[in-house]
Amino acid sequence: VEWIERVDFSVDPGRARSFAESIRRWWPALDESRLQPAYAGIRPKLAGPDGGFADFRIAGERRHGVAGLVHLFGIESPGLTAALAIADEVTGQLAD
Repeated sequence: VEWIERVDFSVDPGRARSFAESIRRWWPALDESRLQPAYAGIRPKLAGPDGGFADFRIAGERRHGVAGLVHLFGIESPGLTAALAIADEVTGQLAD
């Protein structure tokens, strides 16, 4: 994880060493010279690096007052697309 202040999808090649150290926990024979930057993504977070733990938030009509609208904040993939409990919560809020 790298906290950012602006949208930037570039990958810093200087981070290869720390990335390799993490990989070596499960693949000790990794040849670090074969690593190369590929792509980066931006994950939504509800709190910054010093903001404590804030997993995610589901905000429906009771919170914002707009009928038929459910916001899902801070849910990283695959949670947003694969969690049946989240689907149950959203469909329950829409049914109310």
